[in-house]
Amino acid sequence: MKKLPLSIVLLLSAGLFAQTANRSSYQKKAMKTERFARPVNTGLNHTLLILGTAWENSPELGDEIAVYDSEKNMVASTAWRPEQEGHTGLAIWGDDEMTSSKEGMIKGELFSIVLFDKSADTMTELAVDKWERGGNVFSKDGVSVVGSISATTVLNQTLDLFQNVPNPVMDLTNISFYLPQDGKVKLSVSNTLGQEVMTLTNEVYTKGMHTINMDASSLSTGVYFYKLVANTQSITKQLTLVK
Repeated sequence: MKKLPLSIVLLLSAGLFAQTANRSSYQKKAMKTERFARPVNTGLNHTLLILGTAWENSPELGDEIAVYDSEKNMVASTAWRPEQEGHTGLAIWGDDEMTSSKEGMIKGELFSIVLFDKSADTMTELAVDKWERGGNVFSKDGVSVVGSISATTVLNQTLDLFQNVPNPVMDLTNISFYLPQDGKVKLSVSNTLGQEVMTLTNEVYTKGMHTINMDASSLSTGVYFYKLVANTQSITKQLTLVK
């Protein structure tokens, strides 16, 4: 295995990419993304580092990088920045086993990396041509370092509903979605019996990312489902409410 430069080892050991103590700093950076929502911080993560020299064509300021699990759920995101010699670090969040929903990745699950080109408004799947360390397999406290990466397939940007943050919910949470084109959007919450208990929005939205605030203080402890309906498509995800 090729020995990593001392500067990279120091970055990893210092927790610059939210391995442990610096999670709050990572979240603030991740919240600046415009195409991808902030992932759920479950307290369990795998660090992914993409070296600045790894890119076939380097991203530009404003571009965004995200990681998806095998079920196409977004589990990490960040806006690309030229700091640290172009190195990019992401905390890939693991699943919270205390909840019935799947907020993150499980041990041994494969992940994929995508790049959002802001100026072109395109999302591209990336292929890792060389790993300096690890691979695209999730493990708790694992570290993967990308030595060479290239674009493969341009992906169709479709309706996307992200996991609510935070989850579990005490009173307040945020739900984000991506709309590929202008249209009428309904976002509602139902209980386990299928009864709609709350309508969060039912309006026309423009293409792009949107975030809805949910006040769950009137609901009882339990499992709920939030459903997004837009342009004849629908997506449902699960949240857990605790008091």
